[in-house]
Amino acid sequence: MPGTTDSRLQGNSKLLFGFLGFMSAKRLSAPPPAATPPPPTSAVARIVAAARRHFTALGFARTTMDDLAGELGMSKKTLYLHFPGKEALVSHMMESKIAEVRTGMHAIADDASIPVMDRAHRMMAFIVRQMGEISPAFLRDLERHHPALYARMESVRAEILPQVWGKLLADGAAEGLIRRDLDPSFVSEMMLATARTLLRPDALDRLKLEPREVIDQMLTILFNGILTPAGRKAYENGPSR
Repeated sequence: MPGTTDSRLQGNSKLLFGFLGFMSAKRLSAPPPAATPPPPTSAVARIVAAARRHFTALGFARTTMDDLAGELGMSKKTLYLHFPGKEALVSHMMESKIAEVRTGMHAIADDASIPVMDRAHRMMAFIVRQMGEISPAFLRDLERHHPALYARMESVRAEILPQVWGKLLADGAAEGLIRRDLDPSFVSEMMLATARTLLRPDALDRLKLEPREVIDQMLTILFNGILTPAGRKAYENGPSR
């Protein structure tokens, strides 16, 4: 019967729309899912980052555990739960810095997808940025109060510099960008000896330079030399008679 069929359709439609309306209202009224909280920052990482800022800028002697606890907003008791004293903290910080430098320098030197001169520029920028964190006061305190850590820093420098700069110099020579008659090992050792001498606290005091300024001038002289084009021509012509 037509009338009965229409009535059933109208009834079913009302039920369907009513159900959809109910579900929509339920979705709108339901609270949104709770956002996943970000992972908590490691307390050790926060402490080491704060120590790195203070030690490298002000020196080891001028930084106290009270200073660090105050900046971090934690009690000294909590700080000492993670590090028994400044000595343990500076040791941990130095190893963290060494790992960062070693990883960063090798990543730049070994990336064959980048032209060698681009790698050289990136390496210079990376070194200057790393040295920019370090003050003469920090090096002086490290040499005076922690000679073993100072020696550790020197030994790591002696390990890394010949490896990464030797790689860059050899690749540059292979591409015809660096003179082939220069031994990459000799140049690397020359750079290492210069850095070891000029980055000593007493040398920095005499020169009135920051570590990053020393590195910047060293690398500029290495790649550009000290002679102007006119000076280079005069040198190549030999002594005048």
